[in-house]
Amino acid sequence: MDIEFLSIAVLALLIGYVIGKLRRPDQTGSNSQYDSVNCSESYIQGLNYLLANKADKAIELFVELIKVDGDTIETHLALGNLFRSRGEVDRAIKIHQNLLAKPNLDQTQRVMAIKELAEDYLKAGLLDRAENLYRELIEINPKNKTALKKLFELYSLEKSWREALTVAQKLVDLGDVESKIILTHSLCEIAQSEITKGSLKQAQIYLNQALKVDEKCIRALLLLIDLHLRNHAISRARKLLDQLVKTSPEFIELYLLPAREIYLQNGSLNQFLDFLHQQYSSNGKPAIAQEILDCLLTVEKHSELVAFLSQALQKTPSLSLYDFAFRYLQSRPQFQQQLMPGLGLGIGSVTAYSNAFVCQNCGYGSQTMQWHCPTCNRWSTIKPV
Repeated sequence: MDIEFLSIAVLALLIGYVIGKLRRPDQTGSNSQYDSVNCSESYIQGLNYLLANKADKAIELFVELIKVDGDTIETHLALGNLFRSRGEVDRAIKIHQNLLAKPNLDQTQRVMAIKELAEDYLKAGLLDRAENLYRELIEINPKNKTALKKLFELYSLEKSWREALTVAQKLVDLGDVESKIILTHSLCEIAQSEITKGSLKQAQIYLNQALKVDEKCIRALLLLIDLHLRNHAISRARKLLDQLVKTSPEFIELYLLPAREIYLQNGSLNQFLDFLHQQYSSNGKPAIAQEILDCLLTVEKHSELVAFLSQALQKTPSLSLYDFAFRYLQSRPQFQQQLMPGLGLGIGSVTAYSNAFVCQNCGYGSQTMQWHCPTCNRWSTIKPV
């Protein structure tokens, strides 16, 4: 059944219930009876529109039927939500604004109306207005986690990370364990902006705070490694790299580049190759194999390169390795006999992934690492394929 039709049908039932209350036995006045008859006739006409798939006319008539009072608040809220779901945000805003203008709302009803109007503003892109309403909800109830999370989402959209940090800290203080993730990412975002401005010491302060919240925060560790490398503090960078290797081997694609810099600043390509071979034997990711091949090509160890490439094509076949192999054979066709068996055995098992990173929550894919999923708005859910 069409969701829109179902929504309008439910709304029609709600309005029918309200109209039914107009016909209670205690309403004996002639005007009341007259209004009740008119309402009933209009309601039946609205149902006819609905059954005839004339949803717009049905909604217009239902809107005219119901007046705002204590008995129809929830009906108006449902109607506003229906408009918002149909993309008619302006009409949803008018309905919810009309509700809030009524002086007879109790606290619960007012909170419901503010929440829905804030959602309208968010969908309409009126972020300042939405922010004011979420702030009002938090003033009414400082422990309103839903409003705090929406406010954090809003600040994230605006890239207002210091405000987002304040909100995230409030959520953590309220015992929301999952909010530790958004707290660490807020600190990392601020640190990133400090690095961009050249304030490296200030950036390190925020990153250390992030690691106090989560000592395994991959993003904070990567940024700290970058800071240490900028300051030529190789031993500190190496210590953090070892920590990443131990706690987060599945993210090795993200720290291959800093690992190369750490080893090569000491002039030790052989040690870097040893590191890569060790990781490949335990992890077996094509990205590690690619790095090994690039290093071997740099020092022109062709015999070792061909032997490893032939092995890698069978062990961890990937499009990147096939691309390397074909380009390599174009310039050095003398190795064709050695590489062709590996190419033939592995090609059937290659899966042509279009994405290198995928969100574990919603399936969103990307070629680059993103700490925040733009589809489901979750943090730290994107991982390498």
